[in-house]
Amino acid sequence: MEAKKGRIFYLDFIRVLAIFLVVFIHVSAIDTTLHIRTGQWQVIKILNYFAHISVPLFFMISGMLLLNSPKTTSLAYTWKKRIPHVVIPFVAWSLLSTFFIGLYSHSFSMPDILKMYATFIYQPVSPTLWFMYPLIALYILSPVLRAFVDGTSNKILVYVAAVWFITNSLMPSLSFLLPKEYAHALDFSPAGGFFLVGGFVGYFILGYLISKLDVTKVNGWLLFILMIAAMFGGNAFANIYPKSMDMWNQYYVTSVFIVIMSVCAYILVKKWGQHVNSGKVKNVFSFLSPLVFGIYLVHNILILYLEPWFMARMPNGGLLLTFSKYFAVLILATIIIWILSLIPGVNYVLTGTTRRKQS
Repeated sequence: MEAKKGRIFYLDFIRVLAIFLVVFIHVSAIDTTLHIRTGQWQVIKILNYFAHISVPLFFMISGMLLLNSPKTTSLAYTWKKRIPHVVIPFVAWSLLSTFFIGLYSHSFSMPDILKMYATFIYQPVSPTLWFMYPLIALYILSPVLRAFVDGTSNKILVYVAAVWFITNSLMPSLSFLLPKEYAHALDFSPAGGFFLVGGFVGYFILGYLISKLDVTKVNGWLLFILMIAAMFGGNAFANIYPKSMDMWNQYYVTSVFIVIMSVCAYILVKKWGQHVNSGKVKNVFSFLSPLVFGIYLVHNILILYLEPWFMARMPNGGLLLTFSKYFAVLILATIIIWILSLIPGVNYVLTGTTRRKQS
């Protein structure tokens, strides 16, 4: 099951799949607002919605790796190795993003730049980098979460995941169905919020729990049907209640349909991955996997510059425009990060790694 010593194929596959989906979300975002109600628009909208499983997949991978690793209990290792591994490239690409955004908009005024960095801890310099904030928070809290899972049973962890699902996914999703005058009937008072199981910690715990699951006993077809039903149902829900997919709505990544799709996809890929024996297939994904973080950090800059070029040459839009942009961004990002990964010193600052291995 391992292409190289220490590598787990299904994790490489999920990681690469997730970055492919992340890039698709951001490349196709503007296309979901064009040529509305046409057949091609419907396809792009459904694919864009399905691609939102990418963030949960990343969180579940991190939960699986960090909560199973004995090194996570070490505060020294967490702060000297793991946190710099994500923070340094994030800060570096935030600086670069600011430069390229300024270059694109012909605006390099010092007050604007200082204003952007004055709120750096509070908000990202580019909307696509929002994911780094909860990820870094979970890295910081990972020793606490590891101590928790070590000291409790799977039964309690299932209970925690269930509380998270009800309070952070099911009830917020149902609240969109209520009339305006009852809009907050299912919202908890901030004073009584479930902070210990809030945000994306549920995905972290789900990743850990699934790692303990014997997926050979899970009905793959049932999961697949459930995933497809959630995809179409969630897309229809998002069309009726567009605010449910507003990226500034804190619940959209944990909406009930995305939770169902994400868990089903994760288990299906894990189940499929255990039957892959091709060394070539494993080597392809073990090559791409270490590049994923860098691809995520650079792709927003490429979209900024490439999208207007493609939009000007394909004014009719549709699937051809979407996938032309998509493959251009994905291929260029992969080449750029691969080249950077070969340069000693630069590879750590801009990709977070010094050698190609799974940590």
